[in-house]
Amino acid sequence: MKENYNTDEFESMVNTINNLSEEDAKALLKIIYGFINTAMTGNGGDEMKLEIMNKLPNVFDQIPTIYESSRSSD
Repeated sequence: MKENYNTDEFESMVNTINNLSEEDAKALLKIIYGFINTAMTGNGGDEMKLEIMNKLPNVFDQIPTIYESSRSSD
């Protein structure tokens, strides 16, 4: 059951990402790149990398909200 849930959640997120506006998608990519760049070049070492990896899911958790917000403003 857990595997199906993860697959359904993944497919739902991919569909939502596919429906983002170009502007929203670019903004999210910039945020994600900033996190990854900080993790790879920052002075925080492994602790910083772990913190960044823990923050990335929060970015993705916001995607449905961003999508719904952009749909309601159209």
